Amino acid sequence: MKTRALLLPLVLLPLAAQAAPDLGSAIETLRAGRAPEAAQMLLDLARAGESEAQFNLGLLYAQGIGVPQNDREALYWGWRARLAGVPAARALIDKLADKASPALREELVTRIEADLDPRIQSGDGRAMLERSVLRLDLLPKPDLTGGYVWQALSAALATPNAAAARDATLARIDPKDRLAAQDAALQALRDLCAGGMAGHALCATLP
Repeated sequence: MKTRALLLPLVLLPLAAQAAPDLGSAIETLRAGRAPEAAQMLLDLARAGESEAQFNLGLLYAQGIGVPQNDREALYWGWRARLAGVPAARALIDKLADKASPALREELVTRIEADLDPRIQSGDGRAMLERSVLRLDLLPKPDLTGGYVWQALSAALATPNAAAARDATLARIDPKDRLAAQDAALQALRDLCAGGMAGHALCATLP
């Protein structure tokens, strides 16, 4: 995605060339020196799922501009932006890597999975793939089986890139444990089909 860059003291805010007008208004408000107001605007957009707002809000928390500096919130919004596909979010996460203790990583996974759960329960394959990233990349110790389960279900829903990710993760699992991982994916599907995915076409394929 082509981006424009807004350079402020201590913070670089990329803004997509086709950004939503509300996001542009938030950036202009920040440029005008009204940082707390801009942060509130970004927070509203971030909570609504606007990925660039999530990234920019993470930067504000990292730098303490418009909000009290807070590494937990910076990492939370940085990871939300990364899962949403903002390339620059990786740099923010990497910059804060030494602040991400094992306990904080566990906390972030729990918090973000709660955000993803309504989408997963409705059968959103993209959300399942995002959850696999948390299991593999954010937990202190990668959960290969957990990552595989959500990649397998995402691939079954024909989510782009999910099948390749699934196959790569399966190759990392000990051969003696692969069948158990595949069975775990079927069980996860059964659980979903007993809830929000009831009636989904994928549920009819269950053995």
